Amino acid sequence: MGLGVFRALVVYAAGLFAVAQAIDENSTYWQERQQLLANEQITIMGQDQILNADEQAVNEYLMQRKMAEMDASFSSLHYLPAKNFLLAREEIEQSDVYKFLKLMPKGAALHLHDTAMATVSWVVSEISYWDNLYMCFVEGDQLLLKFMATPDTVCNWTLVSDKRASYPSPKEFDRELQSRLSIVLNDPQELPDINAVWKAFESTLIAMTGMVMYRPAWEAYLSRALLEFMEDNVLHVEFRGTLPRLYELDGSELTEEESLKVYQKVSEKFLTDHRATYFGTRYIYAPLRRVDNITTIWSYVQLAKRLQQECPNYLAGFDLVGQEDLGLPLKDILDPLLTLSEGDVKVPAFYHAGETTWMGMSTDENLIDALLLNATRIGHGYAITKHPKAKKLALEKGVPLEICPISNQVLMLISDLRNHPAAGLISEGFPVVVSADDPGTWGAVGLSHDFYEAFMALGGAKADLRFLKQLAINSIKYSSLDNDSKEELMKMWQQEWDVFIEEMKRLINARGKLITPTFVSVNTTSEPVV
Repeated sequence: MGLGVFRALVVYAAGLFAVAQAIDENSTYWQERQQLLANEQITIMGQDQILNADEQAVNEYLMQRKMAEMDASFSSLHYLPAKNFLLAREEIEQSDVYKFLKLMPKGAALHLHDTAMATVSWVVSEISYWDNLYMCFVEGDQLLLKFMATPDTVCNWTLVSDKRASYPSPKEFDRELQSRLSIVLNDPQELPDINAVWKAFESTLIAMTGMVMYRPAWEAYLSRALLEFMEDNVLHVEFRGTLPRLYELDGSELTEEESLKVYQKVSEKFLTDHRATYFGTRYIYAPLRRVDNITTIWSYVQLAKRLQQECPNYLAGFDLVGQEDLGLPLKDILDPLLTLSEGDVKVPAFYHAGETTWMGMSTDENLIDALLLNATRIGHGYAITKHPKAKKLALEKGVPLEICPISNQVLMLISDLRNHPAAGLISEGFPVVVSADDPGTWGAVGLSHDFYEAFMALGGAKADLRFLKQLAINSIKYSSLDNDSKEELMKMWQQEWDVFIEEMKRLINARGKLITPTFVSVNTTSEPVV
């Protein structure tokens, strides 16, 4: 061996020794790093779920699709949850992850609003073609719609059928009407700030409410809304409403109690017709919080108690709705709200609270009052991470947040859903449910779109099938049902889940990709057509 070769071997050996020594010196660092990451993983929501062999196989398929989508976005910076849903919806629906979620049994939808549950396209193609529907515009370019045998003198009414006939084609009129009943825009920047988007949002609700509160229209609308959720593999629905009085063609109005009984009758008939694939419906009376004085709140509470007596199994509780920043703070109306839990008739509370970007203002502090007023669930709770004591109290009381990611994005609390406060809560295992709020208004259907945003953005790269399973379980656990009913619903969901896992394995083995289910008519079940 030559001297040069010998020297090279010595240098090489010294290098190996140095590397080994460095690795040894850094071993403590790597051990600490691994332990820290492992400890973080333990707290992510759903991590204590144990997957069986079939679930593990389905999870492997799901995570391959999820990571392929995330990896592509990481390099291109084109990430759908960072894009306004009004622009991203069509791309989301092409995602393999979305197609998977569309088929998944999701448990219960716990945060919805009455006249924004069903797809607007269905309302336009169906209800707006009924006879005796009139339209007019009032101050502020507000569209009013109402069924009447004889027009009243509120404004200069025109038959919708006549107005439609005056357009070059019915489709052109229908597109314009649909734009008045939703905020699905080509460019969300047309609504530049939170007040502008809320004004447009509330305008759609005013127009929709006048039309669908015609008693036969409401019966058709509510049935359709429940069908859309059932077809999205949701088993139980709890929705909120201001309870405007239903009316008849002659202009007569039902009382609030009579109106709620119509809601209940429609819900019960829907259950009778779909008992194999649907569990039930409950209603939360939720009048507007933006009122002039506390007297109105007193009247709300008194009505809530009467409704609880009239429909004890259907009425789930009480809430206040509307743009929170512009409504009365809960601390200003404590006296009537405290009486909800007093007396022989008690009404549970489900308060919207903390749906704001402000910190330290009265709206922000609604979170504190909602918890002290014994809220069963908190709607949105967007600001809770700014209140560590309130967050701790919610944990101690077992009060979950109803997270509605698309709503928070479209209504301009946040633009990139990866930055949503719920992402931090989910990483800690804080109790949350995911719901859709007002899906019809922005073109979503059922829960699948919001589950997609939650899975891809709020759960991050490490949220897997266990996270999704926990979301469904949470929705049942934190529903307003009694314990026996929750147990029944959980059994029903578990059966649906087992069938879903079995079907997913079959589809994955057969094709390697999923086919989104197609629903043919309002009488179909949630059987996928593949």
